[in-house]
Amino acid sequence: MLTAKNLSFAYPSQANTLTDLNFTIAPHKITTIMGANGSGKSTLLKLLTKTLTPSSGQISYRNQDLTNYSRQSYAQKVAIVHQQHQLYDHIQVEDLISLGRLPYQKLLTDAPVDNKVKEIITYLELTELKHRDVLSLSGGQQQRVWLAMALAQEPELLLLDEPTTYLDLHFQYQFLELLKKLNHDHKLTICMVLHDLNHALRFSDELLLLKNGQLIAQGTPNTVLTASNIKNVFGLNSQLINTEAGPFINVY
Repeated sequence: MLTAKNLSFAYPSQANTLTDLNFTIAPHKITTIMGANGSGKSTLLKLLTKTLTPSSGQISYRNQDLTNYSRQSYAQKVAIVHQQHQLYDHIQVEDLISLGRLPYQKLLTDAPVDNKVKEIITYLELTELKHRDVLSLSGGQQQRVWLAMALAQEPELLLLDEPTTYLDLHFQYQFLELLKKLNHDHKLTICMVLHDLNHALRFSDELLLLKNGQLIAQGTPNTVLTASNIKNVFGLNSQLINTEAGPFINVY
């Protein structure tokens, strides 16, 4: 679906942040990008969303270079949920979600737009909150609203930048279970940045592991999250423990 070939990026007057990356984000799967702080995870996500332009190499979506997509046409295919969002004014939940329909404003009439927003609100169980001020909601509720706005773009690919960072443990699992449900119910392709090894192990189909801007491992969670890779990237000793609930990585 989305492919990077010999992808490199450097900020002005700096050495490469990312160097010669080659990978594919497979359709209908959940791919997680991992690495220590400063490894280039967020920079990579900005490249995938056209926020930044590669210094060299190529990113293609459905065999077409990203430079050939306008921002509007790309927003009809790819949406992003950030780890933190800033609102500068009060806005109701339903109105914020409706902003996700902007890429289609010249293509659709008002009625289908309203129907799509209502459908998403129902699916994400936001009906009782739709007239609430977004700023009055809990962190977990707000993140669900931002997800709803992204889904209103009707994307084929959903990108998420550390979406659970500011959520407590309960809402972290609730949000990740929701992503798993979206992937299962709608075959939505998902690529996200996560820090938690066990979250990645449990909720991912594929992993990309970065170190100092280089891709050092890619594949299934079991093949990527080995003791040697965890030691190399995070400087931690680890042990994979099999439990009744599934495999668990213990770090020490």
